[in-house]
Amino acid sequence: VAGLAHAADCYLGDSQLLVAAGAPPVQELPAAGQGLVALWCAAGPIALAASKVGGVAADVGLIFYGLVEVAGAAILEGQLANLGGATVEIDPLTNAIVVQGVVVASWLYSKKKKE
Repeated sequence: VAGLAHAADCYLGDSQLLVAAGAPPVQELPAAGQGLVALWCAAGPIALAASKVGGVAADVGLIFYGLVEVAGAAILEGQLANLGGATVEIDPLTNAIVVQGVVVASWLYSKKKKE
């Protein structure tokens, strides 16, 4: 669901999350940046589809989504540092790590409930 929300923001809206993190709107990104945004937006539905399969596939889907989000945030933060540390509303890497921490905590809670 998150990937669909990100896609709606990036492709139908003003790319508010990207802009808040210091990036330009998706249409102004170079081709590699646009590809990364597309992967980021697709990662959520891919993880959701994997969760419907269940078992190890669900875990791999969740890990894939987390890696895409954190790696993308790290790349963005590195690019911002190369530009002299642009002013941002949110720190993309810290935000991504915190979000994935919540996801891991939820996964652990869910796994414990199943046992």
